Amino acid sequence: MKRINEQKGFTLTEILIVLVVAGILLSLILPNVLQAIERGNVTAHQSNLNTINVALFMCYTQERDWTQCADITDLTDGNFLEEVPENPFGGGYDIEDSPDVAAGDINAGKVACSTVEVTVGGDTLPGTCSGA
Repeated sequence: MKRINEQKGFTLTEILIVLVVAGILLSLILPNVLQAIERGNVTAHQSNLNTINVALFMCYTQERDWTQCADITDLTDGNFLEEVPENPFGGGYDIEDSPDVAAGDINAGKVACSTVEVTVGGDTLPGTCSGA
């Protein structure tokens, strides 16, 4: 005998099994996706710092005076940078001169390296300087 009210569809158990499997797959994939995004942000940040560094040395090569390249806006005003790169971690980029080194010493070639500090999300990450 044929049933009159045959309904087609999924049972609650089948739906729950699909949701559990989807949750397990998501928990396996999500950390890898987040790590890839973080690695991309770090790479972009390093590239931005390199671009700013090149612009600083181009500015110094033209001006022969670090004080003329002391601010990030000096690089954009002097056409060494089209625009200040966007920091992928938020905030921006800023150039600060070291209080330990006089500008005259840098211009006279008495300092062989410089120290860079990068501020990311309120945390300052100091650079290192070896040699003098």
